Amino acid sequence: MLHIKKNMLNDGLLLPMLAYGTATAIFQQDCGRWVKMAYLESDMAHFDCAECYGNEDSLGKAVKELGLPREEVIVVTKCNTPDPRKALERSLVKYVQETGLGKAWKMMEELRNEGKARSIGVSNYRVSDLEETLNSTKVIPSSNQIEVHPYVYDKAKPIIEWCHNKGITIACYTTLASIIYFPRGPVDVVVKRIAEELDATEDQVLMKWAYQVTYGGIIVTTSCKKESLQGQIRAFSDMKDLSHVQIQAIIDAGKGMHQRVYEHYMDDE
Repeated sequence: MLHIKKNMLNDGLLLPMLAYGTATAIFQQDCGRWVKMAYLESDMAHFDCAECYGNEDSLGKAVKELGLPREEVIVVTKCNTPDPRKALERSLVKYVQETGLGKAWKMMEELRNEGKARSIGVSNYRVSDLEETLNSTKVIPSSNQIEVHPYVYDKAKPIIEWCHNKGITIACYTTLASIIYFPRGPVDVVVKRIAEELDATEDQVLMKWAYQVTYGGIIVTTSCKKESLQGQIRAFSDMKDLSHVQIQAIIDAGKGMHQRVYEHYMDDE
Protein backbone atom coordinates (compact mmCIF):
# COMPACT_ATOMS: atom_id res chain seq x y z
CA MET A 1 0.00 0.00 0.00
CA LEU A 2 1.40 3.39 -1.01
CA HIS A 3 1.55 5.97 1.74
CA ILE A 4 0.68 9.60 0.99
CA LYS A 5 1.81 11.96 3.72
CA LYS A 6 -0.48 14.73 4.91
CA ASN A 7 -0.15 18.47 5.38
CA MET A 8 -1.93 20.36 8.14
CA LEU A 9 -3.72 23.49 6.96
CA ASN A 10 -3.97 26.59 9.13
CA ASP A 11 -7.45 25.52 10.28
CA GLY A 12 -6.20 22.15 11.54
CA LEU A 13 -7.47 20.03 8.64
CA LEU A 14 -5.06 17.24 7.69
CA LEU A 15 -4.95 17.08 3.91
CA PRO A 16 -3.14 14.47 1.80
CA MET A 17 -0.40 16.46 0.04
CA LEU A 18 -1.13 14.79 -3.30
CA ALA A 19 -4.55 15.34 -4.87
CA TYR A 20 -6.05 13.60 -7.88
CA GLY A 21 -7.23 16.29 -10.29
CA THR A 22 -10.32 15.90 -12.44
CA ALA A 23 -9.49 18.59 -15.00
CA THR A 24 -7.13 18.42 -18.04
CA ALA A 25 -7.26 14.84 -19.37
CA ILE A 26 -10.73 14.11 -17.96
CA PHE A 27 -12.22 17.60 -18.21
CA GLN A 28 -15.97 17.56 -18.97
CA GLN A 29 -15.94 13.75 -18.93
CA ASP A 30 -17.24 10.99 -16.68
CA CYS A 31 -14.34 10.74 -14.23
CA GLY A 32 -15.70 7.82 -12.19
CA ARG A 33 -13.37 5.23 -13.69
CA TRP A 34 -10.30 7.30 -12.96
CA VAL A 35 -11.40 8.28 -9.45
CA LYS A 36 -11.82 4.59 -8.63
CA MET A 37 -8.44 3.82 -10.16
CA ALA A 38 -6.75 6.52 -8.09
CA TYR A 39 -8.24 5.16 -4.87
CA LEU A 40 -8.05 1.42 -5.49
CA GLU A 41 -4.62 1.37 -7.16
CA SER A 42 -2.89 4.25 -5.36
CA ASP A 43 -4.86 4.81 -2.14
CA MET A 44 -5.70 8.40 -3.11
CA ALA A 45 -8.70 9.86 -1.29
CA HIS A 46 -8.09 13.56 -1.98
CA PHE A 47 -9.83 14.72 -5.16
CA ASP A 48 -9.67 18.14 -6.80
CA CYS A 49 -12.76 19.25 -8.70
CA ALA A 50 -14.66 22.37 -9.81
CA GLU A 51 -18.11 23.22 -11.03
CA CYS A 52 -16.73 24.18 -14.43
CA TYR A 53 -15.01 20.80 -14.87
CA GLY A 54 -18.42 19.30 -15.54
CA ASN A 55 -17.80 16.03 -13.72
CA GLU A 56 -18.87 16.53 -10.10
CA ASP A 57 -21.80 14.14 -10.62
CA SER A 58 -19.57 11.29 -11.73
CA LEU A 59 -17.08 12.02 -8.95
CA GLY A 60 -19.82 11.85 -6.33
CA LYS A 61 -21.20 8.66 -7.83
CA ALA A 62 -17.77 7.03 -7.77
CA VAL A 63 -17.19 7.96 -4.12
CA LYS A 64 -20.58 6.49 -3.22
CA GLU A 65 -19.99 3.29 -5.17
CA LEU A 66 -16.60 2.82 -3.51
CA GLY A 67 -18.36 2.91 -0.17
CA LEU A 68 -15.72 5.15 1.35
CA PRO A 69 -16.29 6.56 4.84
CA ARG A 70 -16.94 10.24 4.23
CA GLU A 71 -14.51 11.29 6.95
CA GLU A 72 -11.72 9.65 4.93
CA VAL A 73 -12.48 11.52 1.70
CA ILE A 74 -11.47 15.08 0.84
CA VAL A 75 -13.01 16.69 -2.23
CA VAL A 76 -12.03 20.23 -3.19
CA THR A 77 -14.39 22.15 -5.45
CA LYS A 78 -14.28 25.66 -6.89
CA CYS A 79 -16.73 28.09 -8.48
CA ASN A 80 -16.89 31.61 -9.91
CA THR A 81 -20.51 32.37 -9.07
CA PRO A 82 -21.39 35.44 -6.99
CA ASP A 83 -23.56 33.13 -4.87
CA PRO A 84 -21.22 30.50 -3.45
CA ARG A 85 -23.93 29.21 -1.08
CA LYS A 86 -25.99 27.91 -3.99
CA ALA A 87 -22.90 26.50 -5.67
CA LEU A 88 -21.71 24.72 -2.54
CA GLU A 89 -25.12 23.33 -1.69
CA ARG A 90 -25.37 21.95 -5.24
CA SER A 91 -21.96 20.37 -4.75
CA LEU A 92 -22.84 18.91 -1.36
CA VAL A 93 -25.60 16.91 -2.99
CA LYS A 94 -22.82 15.30 -5.03
CA TYR A 95 -20.85 14.40 -1.87
CA VAL A 96 -18.47 17.36 -1.91
CA GLN A 97 -17.35 18.50 1.56
CA GLU A 98 -14.55 21.00 1.08
CA THR A 99 -14.58 24.06 -1.14
CA GLY A 100 -12.28 26.80 -2.24
CA LEU A 101 -14.15 29.77 -3.66
CA GLY A 102 -12.80 33.08 -4.85
CA LYS A 103 -15.87 35.27 -4.20
CA ALA A 104 -18.14 36.33 -1.33
CA TRP A 105 -15.74 35.36 1.44
CA LYS A 106 -18.09 36.34 4.24
CA MET A 107 -20.67 33.93 2.90
CA MET A 108 -18.01 31.23 2.83
CA GLU A 109 -17.27 31.92 6.48
CA GLU A 110 -20.95 31.39 7.26
CA LEU A 111 -20.96 28.10 5.38
CA ARG A 112 -17.93 26.92 7.32
CA ASN A 113 -19.54 27.92 10.62
CA GLU A 114 -22.63 25.96 9.62
CA GLY A 115 -20.50 22.86 9.07
CA LYS A 116 -21.17 22.73 5.33
CA ALA A 117 -17.47 23.08 4.52
CA ARG A 118 -14.59 21.69 6.54
CA SER A 119 -12.11 24.17 5.11
CA ILE A 120 -12.35 27.22 2.86
CA GLY A 121 -9.67 28.56 0.56
CA VAL A 122 -9.21 30.49 -2.66
CA SER A 123 -7.93 29.81 -6.14
CA ASN A 124 -5.91 31.98 -8.53
CA TYR A 125 -5.74 34.84 -6.03
CA ARG A 126 -3.12 37.55 -6.50
CA VAL A 127 -1.41 39.26 -3.58
CA SER A 128 -3.76 42.23 -3.97
CA ASP A 129 -6.79 39.91 -3.85
CA LEU A 130 -5.51 38.24 -0.70
CA GLU A 131 -4.80 41.58 0.97
CA GLU A 132 -8.32 42.77 0.21
CA THR A 133 -9.77 39.53 1.56
CA LEU A 134 -7.78 39.64 4.79
CA ASN A 135 -8.83 43.24 5.45
CA SER A 136 -12.40 42.10 6.12
CA THR A 137 -12.13 38.41 6.99
CA LYS A 138 -12.45 36.59 10.26
CA VAL A 139 -11.16 33.36 8.75
CA ILE A 140 -7.85 33.31 6.89
CA PRO A 141 -8.02 31.21 3.69
CA SER A 142 -6.53 27.79 4.30
CA SER A 143 -5.07 27.52 0.80
CA ASN A 144 -4.55 29.29 -2.50
CA GLN A 145 -4.51 27.05 -5.57
CA ILE A 146 -2.30 28.50 -8.31
CA GLU A 147 -0.31 27.52 -11.38
CA VAL A 148 3.21 26.47 -10.37
CA HIS A 149 5.90 25.29 -12.78
CA PRO A 150 9.36 26.55 -13.81
CA TYR A 151 8.10 28.83 -16.60
CA VAL A 152 5.83 30.78 -14.28
CA TYR A 153 7.82 30.64 -11.04
CA ASP A 154 9.17 34.20 -11.27
CA LYS A 155 5.61 35.55 -11.30
CA ALA A 156 4.37 33.04 -8.75
CA LYS A 157 7.16 33.59 -6.22
CA PRO A 158 5.69 36.76 -4.60
CA ILE A 159 2.37 34.97 -4.05
CA ILE A 160 4.12 31.86 -2.73
CA GLU A 161 6.20 33.91 -0.28
CA TRP A 162 3.26 36.06 0.82
CA CYS A 163 1.09 33.01 1.50
CA HIS A 164 3.89 31.23 3.33
CA ASN A 165 4.34 34.21 5.64
CA LYS A 166 0.58 34.22 6.37
CA GLY A 167 0.33 30.47 6.93
CA ILE A 168 -1.70 29.89 3.75
CA THR A 169 -0.88 26.61 1.99
CA ILE A 170 -0.17 26.74 -1.73
CA ALA A 171 -1.89 24.11 -3.85
CA CYS A 172 -0.11 23.66 -7.18
CA TYR A 173 -1.60 22.76 -10.54
CA THR A 174 0.08 22.21 -13.93
CA THR A 175 3.35 21.31 -12.22
CA LEU A 176 4.30 19.22 -15.27
CA ALA A 177 3.62 22.03 -17.76
CA SER A 178 7.23 22.17 -18.98
CA ILE A 179 7.06 18.61 -20.33
CA ILE A 180 3.37 18.47 -21.26
CA TYR A 181 2.54 21.93 -22.65
CA PHE A 182 5.95 23.43 -23.44
CA PRO A 183 8.27 20.55 -24.37
CA ARG A 184 11.80 21.07 -25.69
CA GLY A 185 12.19 24.27 -23.69
CA PRO A 186 15.26 25.29 -21.67
CA VAL A 187 14.05 23.48 -18.53
CA ASP A 188 14.03 20.05 -20.17
CA VAL A 189 17.79 19.52 -20.27
CA VAL A 190 18.22 20.55 -16.64
CA VAL A 191 15.37 18.38 -15.38
CA LYS A 192 16.64 15.39 -17.35
CA ARG A 193 20.11 15.78 -15.85
CA ILE A 194 18.73 16.05 -12.31
CA ALA A 195 16.51 13.01 -12.88
CA GLU A 196 19.62 11.02 -13.82
CA GLU A 197 21.46 12.30 -10.74
CA LEU A 198 18.61 11.21 -8.46
CA ASP A 199 17.73 8.00 -10.33
CA ALA A 200 14.24 9.44 -10.77
CA THR A 201 11.86 10.31 -13.60
CA GLU A 202 11.39 13.81 -14.96
CA ASP A 203 7.82 14.10 -13.66
CA GLN A 204 9.02 13.10 -10.19
CA VAL A 205 11.69 15.81 -10.29
CA LEU A 206 9.22 18.52 -11.37
CA MET A 207 6.65 17.59 -8.74
CA LYS A 208 9.27 17.42 -5.99
CA TRP A 209 10.61 20.79 -7.14
CA ALA A 210 7.12 22.36 -6.95
CA TYR A 211 6.59 20.84 -3.51
CA GLN A 212 9.85 22.26 -2.20
CA VAL A 213 9.59 25.78 -3.68
CA THR A 214 6.10 26.13 -2.17
CA TYR A 215 7.32 25.14 1.31
CA GLY A 216 5.55 21.79 1.25
CA GLY A 217 2.48 22.69 -0.80
CA ILE A 218 -0.32 20.49 -2.10
CA ILE A 219 0.35 18.96 -5.54
CA VAL A 220 -2.58 18.31 -7.88
CA THR A 221 -1.88 15.62 -10.45
CA THR A 222 -3.93 13.88 -13.12
CA SER A 223 -2.88 10.64 -14.73
CA CYS A 224 -4.96 7.93 -16.34
CA LYS A 225 -2.12 5.41 -15.92
CA LYS A 226 -1.73 3.81 -12.52
CA GLU A 227 2.02 3.29 -13.07
CA SER A 228 2.56 7.02 -13.59
CA LEU A 229 0.41 7.91 -10.60
CA GLN A 230 2.19 5.44 -8.33
CA GLY A 231 5.55 6.77 -9.51
CA GLN A 232 4.50 10.31 -8.65
CA ILE A 233 3.43 9.20 -5.17
CA ARG A 234 6.84 7.58 -4.67
CA ALA A 235 8.46 10.95 -5.41
CA PHE A 236 7.28 11.92 -1.94
CA SER A 237 7.92 8.64 -0.15
CA ASP A 238 11.13 7.19 -1.63
CA MET A 239 12.87 10.04 -3.44
CA LYS A 240 15.24 12.33 -1.57
CA ASP A 241 14.78 16.09 -1.70
CA LEU A 242 16.36 18.17 -4.43
CA SER A 243 19.42 20.06 -3.29
CA HIS A 244 19.45 23.86 -3.21
CA VAL A 245 21.71 23.80 -6.27
CA GLN A 246 19.29 21.56 -8.18
CA ILE A 247 16.29 23.68 -7.22
CA GLN A 248 18.04 26.85 -8.32
CA ALA A 249 19.17 25.27 -11.59
CA ILE A 250 15.53 24.62 -12.52
CA ILE A 251 14.53 28.14 -11.47
CA ASP A 252 17.31 29.67 -13.58
CA ALA A 253 16.39 27.55 -16.61
CA GLY A 254 12.76 28.60 -16.26
CA LYS A 255 13.71 32.27 -16.47
CA GLY A 256 14.63 31.68 -20.10
CA MET A 257 11.00 31.32 -21.22
CA HIS A 258 7.92 32.76 -19.57
CA GLN A 259 4.79 30.72 -20.32
CA ARG A 260 1.46 30.26 -18.59
CA VAL A 261 -1.10 27.55 -19.21
CA TYR A 262 -4.00 29.56 -17.82
CA GLU A 263 -5.09 33.14 -17.17
CA HIS A 264 -2.88 36.04 -16.11
CA TYR A 265 -4.01 36.04 -12.50
CA MET A 266 -0.48 36.59 -11.18
CA ASP A 267 -0.11 40.09 -12.54
CA ASP A 268 -1.00 42.75 -10.00
CA GLU A 269 -0.52 45.59 -12.41
